[in-house]
Amino acid sequence: MPFHVRLRFGPPSSPAVTGTWDSAATAERKFRGFIGRYGSQADVRIELVEDGPEGERIVRSWTWERGEVEGA
Repeated sequence: MPFHVRLRFGPPSSPAVTGTWDSAATAERKFRGFIGRYGSQADVRIELVEDGPEGERIVRSWTWERGEVEGA
C-alpha cells in the first residue's frame, strides 16, 4: 500500500510537492527529513498519508504552530 508525503507552503488547499513510497519506513524517514529541512517556516504543512482501500488517511501531520499531530 503506498504512502505519500506532502509538503505545502500555505493552507491545506494550496498546491503540494508529493513523494510516494511503498515502504512505510521510507515514507516516515522522508516525513522527518522534510520537517528538518522546511519545518522552521511558519507557512509549511507536512503530511504523511496512507493510501488504502478506503482512500487516503492522514497518518500524521506537522505545522510550525502545532508541531506533530497524529491523524488529521
